[in-house]
Amino acid sequence: LDIDWEYSGSRGSRGSPAQDKTLFTVLVKEMVAAFEQEAQQINQPCLMVTAAVASGLSNIQAGYQIPELGKYLDYIHVMTYDFYTSGDGQAGENSPLYSNGNTYLSVEYVMNYWKNSGAPAEKLLVGFPTYGHTFDLQSPSDAAVGAPTSGPGPAGPYTKQAGFLAYYEICTFLNSGATQAWDAPQDMPYAYKSNEWVGYDNIKSFNIKVDWLKKNNFGGAMVWTLDLDDFTGSFCQQGKYPLITTLKNSLGVQNSNSVTAAQPSAPVTEPPSNTGGSKSGGSSVSDFCAGRANGLYADPASQRSFYNCVDGETIVQSCESNLVFDTSCSCCNWP
Repeated sequence: LDIDWEYSGSRGSRGSPAQDKTLFTVLVKEMVAAFEQEAQQINQPCLMVTAAVASGLSNIQAGYQIPELGKYLDYIHVMTYDFYTSGDGQAGENSPLYSNGNTYLSVEYVMNYWKNSGAPAEKLLVGFPTYGHTFDLQSPSDAAVGAPTSGPGPAGPYTKQAGFLAYYEICTFLNSGATQAWDAPQDMPYAYKSNEWVGYDNIKSFNIKVDWLKKNNFGGAMVWTLDLDDFTGSFCQQGKYPLITTLKNSLGVQNSNSVTAAQPSAPVTEPPSNTGGSKSGGSSVSDFCAGRANGLYADPASQRSFYNCVDGETIVQSCESNLVFDTSCSCCNWP
């Protein structure tokens, strides 16, 4: 069980009182004790308890009794990303390994802060993002890291969130004629075109970070998220899941036997053909989506098939062989 409390003890917009710093530790202790008791009762290995934790210094200090949590949590997933976002007024890297002016805003600083505050290095996992943050430059002539910005960059065609692009959307941006550059002080890539600027991670920066975490004896890595990588392999021309594959290979992680979850699964939305990406498992139908809102629609001719309407374009997709399309959740479900 991974506990993602954003953020204990930090009132912010979500109103967690200061006492929650202590209560978070109590919660973890009680949960670990309950899992240990259950494991003894059923004679099975004990379930793991982990936590996704803050990388912002004020949230760390307000929210965690680090030495105590280090005793009880199996792993601590440090969310080492979102260091710079479109609200900061300057173009910045999403997850810089090293600092560039602001000491606190780097993977290196945050991971060492957790370690030096009492968390065992072998339990600390570095967060690796498969997305980037975009910015609207005030002037196209100033596109350096730290350049003044006036807000978020435009939303991507699939994630549809201003100031944010999935890695596969970033690859489309790069292939559209964007200028690619390397931020040497922070060991990170960035790219820009006209007024749009994006700070992100790529295969090179992932490899550099893995080398760094291994040299510093940290426990490993966690990813946010699986589905923001180029999961089809059709955008970046680097194979399927290029960033996560890089991470696994660099860490020497072997594939484990997969287990089919007994719960509904969301259908994979394949990108439309006009992006240059192929639609593995999807085919275009000319007019079904004309005049319809974006979304998923059942195919009357097949329980497994469904229509994916994206800006008037029609894409036919299918669920896995043992699942059917369920209109109540717009997902592939057990029949």
